[in-house]
Amino acid sequence: MKITYQFFTPATESPKHSGVHKPLVTTFQAPSFGVAENIANVSSDRMITSQQLKVTIISESFAKKNDVARVLEGMVRSRSYRRDILLVTSLDDASDTIRANLSKLGSTSLDFIENMRNQHTFTGFLPVETLNDFLIANESGDTLAFTGLVALNKQSSSGESTNQSENRIAGQFPIKNGDDPLQYIGAEIYRGDRAAGRLTGQETRIVLLLQRKIGTFLMELPDIHHSDRRNTLLLRQIIGPRIRAHLDHGQLHFIIHVPLDATLDSTTAEINYVQDTKQRRLLERVFDQKLQHETVKLLHRCQKEFRGDPIGLYPAIKWRFLTEKSWRQFNYTKHFNKARFIVQYEIEITNFGKQRAPFGAQ
Repeated sequence: MKITYQFFTPATESPKHSGVHKPLVTTFQAPSFGVAENIANVSSDRMITSQQLKVTIISESFAKKNDVARVLEGMVRSRSYRRDILLVTSLDDASDTIRANLSKLGSTSLDFIENMRNQHTFTGFLPVETLNDFLIANESGDTLAFTGLVALNKQSSSGESTNQSENRIAGQFPIKNGDDPLQYIGAEIYRGDRAAGRLTGQETRIVLLLQRKIGTFLMELPDIHHSDRRNTLLLRQIIGPRIRAHLDHGQLHFIIHVPLDATLDSTTAEINYVQDTKQRRLLERVFDQKLQHETVKLLHRCQKEFRGDPIGLYPAIKWRFLTEKSWRQFNYTKHFNKARFIVQYEIEITNFGKQRAPFGAQ
């Protein structure tokens, strides 16, 4: 394997000379992380241990051809590795991604990754999956493991970008001269120890919604009366989703209900949604239907493309089985891939802030 280390010390993070942080980066070939640690200590005058490891970045090209779980298990066998290490999959070569990790806003390069890690609760664009989360999902057999997605800042030429930013993945935002040349958005799904496909920012957000891992996020849609105008809601997940499941003649059925509290963040429609209850209910219904359609579409994609459940819906049906043996005989993944879904979102706009009255209103 080609393994790249990025080292941080107070000296390397001090911008007193050039004003730009320049952490130490080294790349070498090694059969395992343990051997890589020994090689790193050969070329460094500071003792480097795996206890200091914060983030592990895996190249997508490597993850598609190799047994990632088996490679990561070597880290767990060593007591010095911690299970809270953040796992991220890179669309580019991991070495290039690590070398591009240079923050320009005064924080350390390591702090930049930590800040992106903490933003998932109010954007929903990036899942926070640790080494422990990955291995548990991989070993359980009931859910698919996944990691966050990172890519170099370059506009995609494949035509995958859409008008709505949340439907993009890392590397598809045409950002120029930004803070960092890296973009963190989306997720990489793993099936059978190998990378199986990507989730866009919006698909990642839906997965985290169903797992109750989002605090707040913004969502915008065209106005129901004027397609050239936009409405933006600030959505808050105060109550977790209610997920029920039952078997009907061997057919697995899921009923998913997701309540969300909302604030009308902005609107250019010049419609009085504050006082007009009927128009407000129509607006809520449009957002309900949009999220419902995207959730059902994602669930069907999981069934056909990923052939497994990355969300973790199985507790809704597992409680009906009294023993672990009967649960294994049931073969949840097989039933999930043929399951039927009823998805309901219930968005209630409870706050409007200070809104300007429509032009010409008396």
